[in-house]
Amino acid sequence: MHYLKKISNKLALIYIVLFSIYAYSMEQIIETKDISLDYKQGHYFLSYYQSISLLSEARDALSKGIPFHFLVTAKISQKNKYGFNRLILLKEYHFELKYKSLLQKYMVSDMNDQKSYFSNIDDAIKKLSYIEKWDIGPSIDLKEGTLELKTKLDKKYLPKALQINFNDKSWNVESELIKYEIGELN
Repeated sequence: MHYLKKISNKLALIYIVLFSIYAYSMEQIIETKDISLDYKQGHYFLSYYQSISLLSEARDALSKGIPFHFLVTAKISQKNKYGFNRLILLKEYHFELKYKSLLQKYMVSDMNDQKSYFSNIDDAIKKLSYIEKWDIGPSIDLKEGTLELKTKLDKKYLPKALQINFNDKSWNVESELIKYEIGELN
């Protein structure tokens, strides 16, 4: 009997590990990569690639007319002589993905408020995947400092019924906070 108890404990542990791997793989994430930061005429311009993965629940909600507003935050800071971070630049912008039922098309509104229409959701998400030469603001040319970048689904634009359920992970679509040293990006 004691032997069966050991086996059941091991099976329970294996089940927990496999379930956590499956749950992690089913998360909705935004992956950011290939970041470049250019300094031209007193302004910093940021370009990067992002892949947005949405679960079927989020895709269904989007196809039923719930708009998704994504918030992108870019922050440049520099350490002062005492070791504290001094904020140099902070820029936020929204881009939107929604379904237009009368047109039966997905509309993407980018950071320049230019609208594009697509017949399927994958093409619309692909349009959002490359951000090119985003003007994050005027500054002096920094030789050292830190760029922080984060993209997330802005939940305050979701309907109130979806905002109330805080335990539901269906609406946690975000990237990790990415930090890059400016000297490595230039």
